[in-house]
Amino acid sequence: MKQTLFIALLFIFAACEDKVEDIYRYSRSVSQSKTYPVYLDMSDIGNIQVKSSMTPVAPFKIVANDKYYFVGEMMKGIHVYEKTGEHAVNYLCFIECKYLKAFDVIDNHLFCNNFIDLVVLDVSNPLQTVVAHRQKNYFNRFSSYASYWNISSEEGKGCIVDYQQEALSGIVTDEQPNLDFTEYDQLYGNLTTKDIPASWISDNPENDKPYLGIAKAGDDKIYTFGQYNSWAICSYQGGTFRFTEEDLWTNPPGNYNYAPPYYYNDAHPIRLINKDGILYILGSGNYSSRGYFDCIFYNTILVTYSNYFPDYMPVDITYIPSMHRFFTLFDDSIRSSLVSENIVYQNIQSYSDYKTIPGAVAITETQDKLITLGSVLSVSVPTPNDIQILKIYPDISGSCLLKEDNVLAVANRQGLFFYDISNLENITRIP
Repeated sequence: MKQTLFIALLFIFAACEDKVEDIYRYSRSVSQSKTYPVYLDMSDIGNIQVKSSMTPVAPFKIVANDKYYFVGEMMKGIHVYEKTGEHAVNYLCFIECKYLKAFDVIDNHLFCNNFIDLVVLDVSNPLQTVVAHRQKNYFNRFSSYASYWNISSEEGKGCIVDYQQEALSGIVTDEQPNLDFTEYDQLYGNLTTKDIPASWISDNPENDKPYLGIAKAGDDKIYTFGQYNSWAICSYQGGTFRFTEEDLWTNPPGNYNYAPPYYYNDAHPIRLINKDGILYILGSGNYSSRGYFDCIFYNTILVTYSNYFPDYMPVDITYIPSMHRFFTLFDDSIRSSLVSENIVYQNIQSYSDYKTIPGAVAITETQDKLITLGSVLSVSVPTPNDIQILKIYPDISGSCLLKEDNVLAVANRQGLFFYDISNLENITRIP
């Protein structure tokens, strides 16, 4: 009996010893790390304020309604000029909208980008501008192979600015191989910063993410770039924001299919323009100075054209219907693109390059002639084979323009000015 009890006790002690060895063998002290995203706090960026004034530096766009002119300042906001008479204005205020890169107006509502958000501003009284609607993440929704256009973000938390790594030390076993980061999750799970990384902002912000464009088309619609193979079209009426994604490129006349013109795998859009019933997209190559333009005649029959420039970055563009030619402005030249009159083929038939006055930043057409604006204003006469300078106005300069019938509005560092262009050989300022 005693022998049997002794043997039993040996087995018990052996079992206990094995358990202790097993625990020791698979337990170890480790240090593990976990990465936590840092999100962008939009409270400062989204704070749109009205200020009494701001000195213009480099205006990039002019739009108008029946009471006001709105002059955009890249990455700053919008100067507001009140109409006090026929082509007479008074500087009213400055609407600060940080990271503004595109905007347009319909009646009393400004549609602006506010970084990645689309905001609709009620400017019926610009001195008391209010945000009528904010569509969050509107310019950060690209999908399919263009998803790399997006700024990294997380649903409900916003854009990811950076990552922070935290380390934790402790004992792990085969049954619990990971340390408990619950306390760290509570501390670091919602990190935020108000600072946008310097790498997100370049000297040419129109080339930076988010890639966007805003242009009024028709009387009450705003066109922007859609998620994929579409236009994003929105409006704001009766206190209601309406938004649709529409594919306008799949079924043009003829037996051809056209994807949206801004989806190139080696380029991205930098500007969306509406001129005389034509929507233009100007684009830039991702890794070089290459560029392109695409356009659609949206208010007539659906016709689209594309043009790729292997060595040039487009600055602005216009079209002379009588010549069936697009004239694309570059830093020191203008490129003429003859288009087919046959809407079925919709192709570019020939190209011509012309040297022009360096430093021009805007181009428009009137009376079958070209007006370029920069350090000077010039008027040129285009022909199928050449562009001849008609007259140069050294006293007129600016960084953007708006043509309304026979009046040209020009914005520069000194303000907003108007010129009578009914006689292109004698352009005069309207007092």
